[in-house]
Amino acid sequence: MPSQHLQVSDYRIRKLIGVLGLSLPILLPIAAWEFLASISHYYYPTLSSLFFIIILSAFGLFLISYKGYTKDINSEQISDNFLTNIGGFAALIVVFIPTVCAESASEAIDLICINETYPLFGHDNKTLNTIHLISAGVFILCMGWMSKYKFTKGNKTMHNKIYKTCGNLVFISVGLLIIGIILEKLDLNFLINTYYVYFFETVAVIAFGISWLVKGEALENFTDFKEKIMS
Repeated sequence: MPSQHLQVSDYRIRKLIGVLGLSLPILLPIAAWEFLASISHYYYPTLSSLFFIIILSAFGLFLISYKGYTKDINSEQISDNFLTNIGGFAALIVVFIPTVCAESASEAIDLICINETYPLFGHDNKTLNTIHLISAGVFILCMGWMSKYKFTKGNKTMHNKIYKTCGNLVFISVGLLIIGIILEKLDLNFLINTYYVYFFETVAVIAFGISWLVKGEALENFTDFKEKIMS
C-alpha cells in the first residue's frame, strides 16, 4: 500500500483512544470500590457511572472523528473511516442503552433493581439488554479488526506483530466470552465464575488500547523523551 500522511490530530486521537482503553477497566473498579460482573454494570454505581459515561462517550466521539488512511480500492473493501464510524456509534449506543441492572454481583445494584430506582437510562429490559450486548460486541470487534487488519498495513515488522497479537487477543476474548455466556445459559458452569465477563472484556479493551497507543507512535514519543533526558 502506498505511503500516506495522516493529520497530526489522527495521531492524537490514536493516543487518546489507547489511553482510554487502558484506563477504563482500571478506573471503574477503583471508582466503585468493588469488582462487578461486567464493565457495563459500572453504569449503575454513582461515581463509576460518571467515568463509564465519559470514557465510552469519548471513545465514540474520537472514533467518529478519526479518518485514518484513505481506502485502497485495490486491496480493501472497508475504509478506516467507515469501520471507526461503526465502532464509534456502537460505543455511544452502549452508553445510551446500558446493560440490565440484574446479575451485577453487587448487593447495592441488586437493591436498585428491586426498588427500580434506575439512574438515567438504567433499566431491567431484556430487549434493550440485547441491543446493548450487540453494540458492545460490535464496538470491541471493530477495534480488534482495526488492530489486526488495518494497523498492519505499515512496514514496521515489530509493530505489526503487536497489532496482530492485540487483534487476536480481542477476537479470542470475544469468542471465549460468547462460549461462557452460552454455557451459563445452559447451566453448564464449567470453569466459569461470577467475573468471567469482566475478565474477558478487560483483556480485549486493554489489548486494543495497547494497539492504538503503538499506532499513535506513543512508544516513539517515549523513546524520544528518554533520549532527551539521557543526553
